[in-house]
Amino acid sequence: MNTALLVTVIVVVVVVVLLLAAFFAVRRSRARRQEAQRERSREEFGSEYERTAREKGSEEEAEKELRRRRGSVERRVEPLSDERREHFEGRWGEVERVFVDNPERYIEMADRTVSDILHERRFVADPSQSDEETEKGLAAAHPDVADDYREARRIRADVVARSGGSSGGDSGEQSTEDLRQAIRQYRAVYGRLVER
Repeated sequence: MNTALLVTVIVVVVVVVLLLAAFFAVRRSRARRQEAQRERSREEFGSEYERTAREKGSEEEAEKELRRRRGSVERRVEPLSDERREHFEGRWGEVERVFVDNPERYIEMADRTVSDILHERRFVADPSQSDEETEKGLAAAHPDVADDYREARRIRADVVARSGGSSGGDSGEQSTEDLRQAIRQYRAVYGRLVER
């Protein structure tokens, strides 16, 4: 009888150990899949992933939010017709010609052109949509230019603020360098928005 009991105990222990091993293997595999998915999302959404993870407090929530945003944007965004693309290409050519003579006017024209494309393509869902929501929608659909858009808009706001006050020292030189940076950033956003 002792031998039968001993065999039963050994079988139960082996089954428990196998079940625990299987449980931990499944758990480890699931953790690896989740980490691989997070890594793909980090690559897919770029810096917007980290920004949203900080806002939401978790990577899982960030991923859900970014996918939700992207789905919402993709359902409403429309491509530009060839005619409208040509129209905006003409406007952008004018924007770049203005930069040489009047960099401050350039930044206003570049911002207006990009804003008009965002409206036309329906990144702006309604007129009351905040700039932040527009940025988030652009970031979900085109994370590769979202930081360029934010930075160009920040530079624009700085230039507008400086032009409203008095400038001294080398702020004009710094302002021109900022404007050069802004033109590269607005050009990147413009190029992404008018792609076919």
